[in-house]
Amino acid sequence: MIHAYRTVSGILVSAPDLGEGLRSCPDSDWNELFQRDDPEAWLRRAAERGSHVERVDGHALLPLVVDQEVWAAGVTYYRSRTARMEESKQAGGGSFYDRVYEAERPELFFKGNARTVVAPGAPIRVRADSAWNVPEPELVLAVSAGGAIIGYTAGND
Repeated sequence: MIHAYRTVSGILVSAPDLGEGLRSCPDSDWNELFQRDDPEAWLRRAAERGSHVERVDGHALLPLVVDQEVWAAGVTYYRSRTARMEESKQAGGGSFYDRVYEAERPELFFKGNARTVVAPGAPIRVRADSAWNVPEPELVLAVSAGGAIIGYTAGND
């Protein structure tokens, strides 16, 4: 397994067979990663051309999307169902969440584009008309242009 990081200095990767620390991936484009049929092999070839890097400063990390969109699948926790259904009714959504919970397949929700995604540890933006903000950890999947899961991380919508 290979771990990839998007940083201000380019893509950095780590994997047990690549040695200690990280390796740079010169002339590698994050968007291209999502176009590759075998992104792990592509990253490994790039890392072989790169140099050893001791560590990544957390402030050097960039958001994990450049031109990609962010989508969510499914619904919130079951115990939040009643509250979400009430909120959707008050907002004019009627029985929207009721339909989502009863659907045969997960619903997809557009969450944002690259400009709305922040880097790990960076401050988030909260809309001025929001009365509260509740962090909710999510499993994040990176999906290639061909529909293959090419990576995963943790996120917060």
